Amino acid sequence: MDKKIIHLKNDYNKSKRMEEVSHPLPKRKHLGIILIGAMLLFSLATISVVQSYQNLQKQIEMEAQAEQKNAALDHELALKSSDMNKLKDSSFLAKYARAKLDNSQANEKVFSIPEMVNGGIEP
Repeated sequence: MDKKIIHLKNDYNKSKRMEEVSHPLPKRKHLGIILIGAMLLFSLATISVVQSYQNLQKQIEMEAQAEQKNAALDHELALKSSDMNKLKDSSFLAKYARAKLDNSQANEKVFSIPEMVNGGIEP
């Protein structure tokens, strides 16, 4: 059942049609400018996020390098600490001095081992 709409030709309907014609829908003149501005704002925000991410990656890499350097320094410190403890031992000092000066006691053979010549201490 199709209903047909019949428009009455009276003064009220004519005035409504005249109002519609006199007040057309607003044109969106500035919509393009608004869209360009929004895209610019979003692109600036995206650039900022990307730069922050790159800085974070650099800091993570620097932290990893610092941890490696710290581990190497800890190992070196442990070696030097053990060398210092060896130097406190009088029997080791006597053996070290004899090896360094190629001096031996009676009935003693001295062999120069490169690691032991300096007591394990790197020059």
